[in-house]
Amino acid sequence: MTQRIVSAGFLLAAVVVLAQAFAIPLGDGYQAVGPRAFPLLVGGGLAVVAVIGVVQAFRAPEDSSEETHWPSVLMLVGALAGYALLLVPAGYWQATTVFFAVVARVLGSRRLVRDVLVGLVLALATHFLFDRLLGIALPPGLIRLAI
Repeated sequence: MTQRIVSAGFLLAAVVVLAQAFAIPLGDGYQAVGPRAFPLLVGGGLAVVAVIGVVQAFRAPEDSSEETHWPSVLMLVGALAGYALLLVPAGYWQATTVFFAVVARVLGSRRLVRDVLVGLVLALATHFLFDRLLGIALPPGLIRLAI
């Protein structure tokens, strides 16, 4: 039952995100990527994942689902709150690297060095994509990148 409620909640969130994204004005005609692009991408991705979750939730027998491990959920919410608080003062790539390692640990990984390295590579790749290729400034934080 919990999986059905959560998946339906994600589907509702996707509808809200997409409705809000379509409410964003298009902007000037000279922009290659307008202000709607990323909210639409996020809303579309959320909708796809939510629909898959709803289908899976209603196909599975109710008694076969596992119980939610609430301590893990609370730790993930705490990690997300910490990430939001540290993003600007620590910087995007630093906070994202730590966030990835913490989430991997909460989800069961016990390879700290690998998790930090993977988090660092992903954070630097997304930083390069947004900051250098798309021109969207991300918080530099304590250590500014030379690249």
